[in-house]
Amino acid sequence: MSSKRTPLFIAALAVVLLAGLFYYTYQSGKPKFDWSDSWSKDAYKETNAEPYGTQVVHRLLEKYFPEKKLTDIQKNIAEELPLDSTGSSNYVFVGEALYMDSLSTERLLQFVQAGNTAFLASKTVPFDLMFKMYYHECPEAEWNDYSSYFDTTARMTLREPKSATDGSFIFHYARQNQPQPYNWHFIGGQYFCDSLPHHPLGYLNDSLINFARYPFGKGHFLLHTNPLVFSNYSLLRAETRPYVEGVLSWLPEGNIYWDAVSRVPEAIARRRNRSAARTLDEEHPLTYILKQPSLAWAWYLLAGLAVTWLFFRAKRRQRIIPVLPKNENSSYEFISTIANLHFKEKNYQGLCIQSMKLFITQVRERYNLLAHLEPETLKLHVDSDFLRRLAAVSEVPESQIRDIFTQYTATVQYQPTEEMMVNLHLAMEQFWKKAR
Repeated sequence: MSSKRTPLFIAALAVVLLAGLFYYTYQSGKPKFDWSDSWSKDAYKETNAEPYGTQVVHRLLEKYFPEKKLTDIQKNIAEELPLDSTGSSNYVFVGEALYMDSLSTERLLQFVQAGNTAFLASKTVPFDLMFKMYYHECPEAEWNDYSSYFDTTARMTLREPKSATDGSFIFHYARQNQPQPYNWHFIGGQYFCDSLPHHPLGYLNDSLINFARYPFGKGHFLLHTNPLVFSNYSLLRAETRPYVEGVLSWLPEGNIYWDAVSRVPEAIARRRNRSAARTLDEEHPLTYILKQPSLAWAWYLLAGLAVTWLFFRAKRRQRIIPVLPKNENSSYEFISTIANLHFKEKNYQGLCIQSMKLFITQVRERYNLLAHLEPETLKLHVDSDFLRRLAAVSEVPESQIRDIFTQYTATVQYQPTEEMMVNLHLAMEQFWKKAR
């Protein structure tokens, strides 16, 4: 039994060894690090230890100011960023681009206006935020986002450094430690003029502004156009780390609030900027109402009640059904009136004609037999076939029917008497009594 299992054991061992060799070869062929700077690969994320994560700068800021703390904003800026009036706190964002709703934007503006500092290192900046910072524009320089140029390296310098940092620093974008072309962003010089307090703090290739300070209220916005500078890769290079320290030296001593929730891809932020109306919002009463929570809730409640009222008011109402009078057959009254009129005037011929019209109408409706009465001469045209068919369907003798039409013909040809009229009426009455 043991000898039979030996080949099977050897085959299983060979499969395991081959699988292990294949896995080792596959793993050894994979790059040691993920060099992607894509948002989908967690680029610029504070927990990412890859080359283009921000774990190093995040840890640096944790101990940057003694006895101060760093807080990660994980849910919403509007809820977690305090309205600190001491003017000694810092908001920090590092990423491709940032997205903030209206409440978060307003909270950040209030935070800076109170005397705090907001540091944004991104490839683009939200238009609705920039419109507030760049409210008073330079002549013929409407804000149109950052510009960029394409190259493998970039030389960066700091103007009036607050630390001992001086000189220029060479940065490059790399994959597998090999330099690759990259879009280096900068702020156009047309957005800076003597009439505005905006102040350049750093340059790209000596002339392009990539780091600037924008006063707002009692505080400042610090904008840096190349978040790549603050990646793990740049901070771990001894030749570029002093530049990062020089940029961070513009942060005043105080608590730091690290934005870990507003990071989005650059393409999404730029698409949102393009779709925005690139003009300053006009102030109107509703703007103030919506900024005040109590007034905003009152406005929403009023609008909701109005919509509810319109909904029920607009429902189709059933029209009131009128009370219709009872249908009454007035033919008898009409005939009686006409007959009385003719009888009072002794117009016996008229009565005979009306009686015959009524008679042939009833015959037509009841037996579907048509007798023609000339409108001018009032003569009645009936043939033997008509008399025979009427006698058959009514079961009244043909002679009796012929007698009715004979009496009528006499009343038309001659001036009838009252007796002739009565006889014609009785003949018709006898017909209907016998008719089936």
